[in-house]
Amino acid sequence: SYQVSPQGNVDWERHAMADSQTTTKTFEYRLRTNKKFVAAFEKALDDSRFVYNCALEQRIRVYNASGKTISFYEQSRQLTEARNELPELKSVLRTIQSDALERLDEAFDAFFRRLKSGEKPGFPRFKSRDRYHTFSQKYEKVRPCPIKGDKLTVPGVGACRVRLSRPVEGRCKQLRITRRADGWYVLLVCETPTPEPLPPTGETVGVDVGIKSFATLSTGEEIANPRHLKQAADQLAREQQHLSRKVKGSRNRKKARVKVALRHLRVQRARKHFHHEEAAKLVNRFDRIAVEDLNIRGMVKNRHLAKAILDVAWGQFFAITKGKAENAGRTFERVNPRYATQTCSNCGHRQKMPLAIRIFECEKCGFVCGRDHNAAINVDTVRSSGPKPDACGERQRSKKQERDGRPQSEPQRGGD
Repeated sequence: SYQVSPQGNVDWERHAMADSQTTTKTFEYRLRTNKKFVAAFEKALDDSRFVYNCALEQRIRVYNASGKTISFYEQSRQLTEARNELPELKSVLRTIQSDALERLDEAFDAFFRRLKSGEKPGFPRFKSRDRYHTFSQKYEKVRPCPIKGDKLTVPGVGACRVRLSRPVEGRCKQLRITRRADGWYVLLVCETPTPEPLPPTGETVGVDVGIKSFATLSTGEEIANPRHLKQAADQLAREQQHLSRKVKGSRNRKKARVKVALRHLRVQRARKHFHHEEAAKLVNRFDRIAVEDLNIRGMVKNRHLAKAILDVAWGQFFAITKGKAENAGRTFERVNPRYATQTCSNCGHRQKMPLAIRIFECEKCGFVCGRDHNAAINVDTVRSSGPKPDACGERQRSKKQERDGRPQSEPQRGGD
């Protein structure tokens, strides 16, 4: 939920430096695996998936029999009893099994939330091997860092070398192992000291995102849209065509499917790298950053623009910018975009602006400006004219973020 100003024209969300002395960061490293370790990883994934599917089946059966659901705590208690009776369950690390139960509980919470809000519910599904790629375990304070030098030790699974691209900071709170198209990765969720805020610049900016240009700033600058998916479209089409010609279940089809997945992974990483670069530039230059609070889910229902909107990934860009703003002591705000394009940033006159018209010419004062530039100025102006938001204006943290101790800006678990 948001806090709305008394004027009713701004939805505020403040993301400045928290009072806490610590923050949470996730460090990701690629693993240098061997056959023995990959086999151990695969077994840990299968064990976690087995618990997930069994717990889902139990919830369905209990509801069909009694009309009531079974809670996470009850399933956790029954798992403890089953571990005492079944050696095959006791041989698996308990934290990996508990993580599977928590993920299922989150899936049901999301299901009931969508059902309550009138969205497409999407009942939790049983996970096949191709739909379950991550297992995790919590780390107690008494445990040392799982990485020593370039060696990773996963309790209950094994050890292998990692490509240590950067040093680990802080105390490890959670360890996650994920399988992707190009190999295995470890993600360490660590608690680190809060970084020092950047020196103030005295500058503010409004950001109007789009498709033709990725973003237009209130300063008049435009950020070009790299169109990562469109650039890779021809290669993706060829790889997908090769995949469709392979016999189902064959080794060649499996190889072709990996090639398609790798191509999509490259596009995803290029897009994310671009977002990080642009977000860092904004945070370094401006004390306050105001963006449009867009209903992206509603916008992608337009079948003519859906692919282009998903390619620019505004939501990911906003989340990354918010996270960097928090760490740098900057302020990040979401502004209601209503009438931002139709309102003159010079005199406040409102007029109709069809999408085809790219230049804003005010009918009242004669002000001439680019359509997106005018909207960006309005986003910045509307933000500046409202009251200061407080903690009530922040988005509610999800149960998963509370459990992992992660800030809301951090992306969700990848690859599962």
